[in-house]
Amino acid sequence: MNRTILSNQGVSTFTITNQFTVLLIESGIVDIRVNGEDIKLVSKESILLASGQSYVVQQMEETSQIIKLEFDPYELFHPKLSEEYVTPYLAGDKAIHILKRERTHRSIVQTIEQVDNHLQVDGPLKRMDATLQCAVIWRYWIQQDNQGMNNEKKLESLRNMLAYIHLQLEDKLSLAQIATAGDVSRSECCRLFTTFGNTSPLAYVQVKRMDRAAILLKDSTESVADIANRLSYSSVSHFVQTFKARHSITPLAYRKKYQTKRAE
Repeated sequence: MNRTILSNQGVSTFTITNQFTVLLIESGIVDIRVNGEDIKLVSKESILLASGQSYVVQQMEETSQIIKLEFDPYELFHPKLSEEYVTPYLAGDKAIHILKRERTHRSIVQTIEQVDNHLQVDGPLKRMDATLQCAVIWRYWIQQDNQGMNNEKKLESLRNMLAYIHLQLEDKLSLAQIATAGDVSRSECCRLFTTFGNTSPLAYVQVKRMDRAAILLKDSTESVADIANRLSYSSVSHFVQTFKARHSITPLAYRKKYQTKRAE
């Protein structure tokens, strides 16, 4: 069971879920593209996503905040109960369920908030309490009508291309190599990234390289030039400009900022 906070720094990246995922808009207004379709959510609204779905946070106010909860339904029940209440529903075609600000959805949104509250409180029973509430969310999920999006084959190609990019992030990557990983043409590769992620394949590579660069700046002592070279940038100045466009700060200032935080 994982809890993550998404802020406006997450805008322009997209993800394929690998567990049952809950996105709760804690505050503000957020535009999300899910499986190629645009959805607008406001504070105290939520979306439930089955494993294997695509989402990208396209736009959110600076003060907006999204709570992401991920859990494996098999961990919620005894194996015999899982055979009856988990396995049959994982094989279905249901992809998403949207919880709007309606009376019928209010109680399940409150349950999601309870999970989040339990995970933030220190104590020996916090995971047990959170697990019990996750079971309530799963019970709600399996009772809802199917909301599939008939994109399974396209999402499988996209998953394979994203996995290839993540594995080869430090190498020079071409559009042809990425398309081959998804067993699609170059034009279809571009179409999938545009439809599901509102980006291009090579723009996505650049974003993920900048995210990797941020981790290296925080966690290693490599010089900026070495990190640029490691991530296949032949020009340090280009690397610095790209990093600043992504993180609104230069690499050296970014490193100094996090070194100061650690020292405190």
